Amino acid sequence: MAGAAERRGGAEGQTALVLGERSEQCSWELSITSVHASRFGDHVIIGRDETEQLRRALVPSRRSPRDPAVGETWRVTGPIKTHPEYGPQLHAEVSVPLVTKGRAIIRHLATDKRFPGIGWATAEKLWGQFGETIYDYIRNRDLKALAEVVGADRAIAIVDGFGMLAEEVEIFRWLDRYGVSPRVAGAAARIWGARALERIKAGPYTMTLLEAWQDVDGRALRLGVALDDEKRLAAAVEEALAIRFRSGHMASPAPVVKQLVRRLLAPWNGDPARAVNVALESGRVVSPTPEMLQSRACRFMEDELAQLIAERVRRQLPDCDGNLIVDAIAKVEREIGYPITDAQREAVFMATSCGICVISGGAGTGKTTVVRAILAALETLRNDLPATRRDGIEHLQVALAGRAVRRITEATGRPGSTLSRLVHDIEDAGRRVRAGTIIFDESSMLDTPSIYRVLTQLPTEVNLIFIGDPGQLPPIGPGLPFHTMVKTTGIPSVTLDVVHRQDDATGIPAVAAAVRSGKAVDLRRFDPNLALSPGVYLFPAQKEEVAARTLAAFRAMCGQPPAYGRIAALHEKDVQILTQVKNGPAGSKDLNRAIEAEYMARQPDIDDWGLSVGSKIMWLKNDYSKSPRFDAAGNPVLDKATGEPICSGFMNGSLGVVTKADPKGAWVVFDDGAEDAITATDLEKLTHGWAISVHKAQGSAFSRVIIPLVRSRLLDRTMLYTAITRAVETVVLVGDPDLLNEVISMAPRSLQRNSALNFETQ
Repeated sequence: MAGAAERRGGAEGQTALVLGERSEQCSWELSITSVHASRFGDHVIIGRDETEQLRRALVPSRRSPRDPAVGETWRVTGPIKTHPEYGPQLHAEVSVPLVTKGRAIIRHLATDKRFPGIGWATAEKLWGQFGETIYDYIRNRDLKALAEVVGADRAIAIVDGFGMLAEEVEIFRWLDRYGVSPRVAGAAARIWGARALERIKAGPYTMTLLEAWQDVDGRALRLGVALDDEKRLAAAVEEALAIRFRSGHMASPAPVVKQLVRRLLAPWNGDPARAVNVALESGRVVSPTPEMLQSRACRFMEDELAQLIAERVRRQLPDCDGNLIVDAIAKVEREIGYPITDAQREAVFMATSCGICVISGGAGTGKTTVVRAILAALETLRNDLPATRRDGIEHLQVALAGRAVRRITEATGRPGSTLSRLVHDIEDAGRRVRAGTIIFDESSMLDTPSIYRVLTQLPTEVNLIFIGDPGQLPPIGPGLPFHTMVKTTGIPSVTLDVVHRQDDATGIPAVAAAVRSGKAVDLRRFDPNLALSPGVYLFPAQKEEVAARTLAAFRAMCGQPPAYGRIAALHEKDVQILTQVKNGPAGSKDLNRAIEAEYMARQPDIDDWGLSVGSKIMWLKNDYSKSPRFDAAGNPVLDKATGEPICSGFMNGSLGVVTKADPKGAWVVFDDGAEDAITATDLEKLTHGWAISVHKAQGSAFSRVIIPLVRSRLLDRTMLYTAITRAVETVVLVGDPDLLNEVISMAPRSLQRNSALNFETQ
């Protein structure tokens, strides 16, 4: 046992490092006994060196090919520095896993997940039988000798586990020799496994998947690749298309690609048209139209997506009883207390009679009400079927953001799911949707790869309904599939045009409509003394004043920082700052820091995490191990196949509040209803949520919204319109009125994306 020295390592994830004086380089081979993740994504490892002395090392993430694990042996090299609380520790400048040898094999076998079913007793038994020669038996794959001690299954697991590790270590060693960073080497090993070396040697530009072009190209030139080598020319064209892909384009005009290629291939000054021709001849780049270029992967994706949509357009649904639909609509009208419009009614009948359809409309035009009526009609039709024909028919509603899922769940009275959750359940949990309907809410946020990924997992018998607003921000990922659907005459569609969400008295519908159509707006000036008054206001501010006045508007709406334990009233105000940028005084980072420091000053801290009870946070990474589900009796719901708990998960983009301290760290409740404890290792998955990007807010609604206006390449009409329409009662725009009207008058840059997706020709 490591005792107190090892227990002290666990605090590293919660304590900032204070460095002592630099010393000479030192190198240890540590058999790891514990690993502690820091809040910065680095790791402190504690283990025993060759003399069995307990050592401690800080391993920065950028200096290691992957995360270390208990039981492994790692070589760490770097200076020894003194931590004021934990004493001497090595600060690794080089850190790599090694193939375990000697008695360290016992710990490795007993604790590493590569060796299922091997515990301490079995590992000790192997050592007692073979001693130092055990590695020879493993390396020589002597399954018979090992099986006599541990059985055939465990023997195979041991040999295979060590084989994978040996291959991985060799990949790290070879790539390090040529200047590949440890993290990139680790990624190559994970993606290509034992074939990584073979792939990279055969094509040095394969590494552009993992490294910057400049690094890969510079290494290739040092290894002797000629400036005009055809592999280099073709790779430059592919890299140019990859750059455009990351900017949202599924295809690109040839002149734009050639300009990028010329820059990438410098100092070669040949004709980039030659590079394009070489890439086309290789087949890895295609030309869907005479002046358009596209990677083969993007072309395949768009062709497949068009075919999957076309199959549903052609699919004939059986006739249904229209009276049942009328009855379902009438029931919904009684529940909501008002009649739906003719366009909404038309949308319901369309959705129940087509294999695919599109419902579009501006913010607040009743799209969610339509979803409620559609689901009611679909359920009525399903219940009218004979019992033997109902099995397997599911009607699902899906959104991208957790808050959007909660909104549609509350509005329709039926459960919803994030798209990430649905994809996870299908691809990883074995869920099969065999028939029925999937309704995609906020479809303007769906990029081409996301829709392709889902549709390839669904049979044609599953009908599709895409609902969204083409005037909002486009997806973060590449493509404009929903916008293309809206323009396609062959896909059944209905447009909603009557605003319901915001009260007309607030002025939000009129201002939003003006912004959406590019018309100038004349807004009332914001009065901090009437901060909660409904409406859309302008808080004039020059560039250097935007941050301060944004905070002033927040204070005016939220009042004084809450007293100890009195956080509920603050969050009930539901005030959200929506930014265009992360950095700078009016960016989300600085605004979050300022609000957290001021408004959480009187609340109990959660260790030294930078969080308090009452902190508003946003989750940044899908985590399907969080928030276990419970049945009516309070027992965990278990997966019938695996016996593991079924969890709701914490979804990327969900907003939540730290509600209390927890033995593990803190308890968090999210806006989609998920709740669970978080630990120090979770800190890299979250950020403060007082100020978030407009992209993250898409699909959500807040009572009050503050929008700091900062000139940036992202700020355009679609972003402004999306931000304004997130508010139900009050909007405050903070910035220069001239900038505001300039942004509104200009055509939105974000919708100027290139694609070769065509639903008309299928």
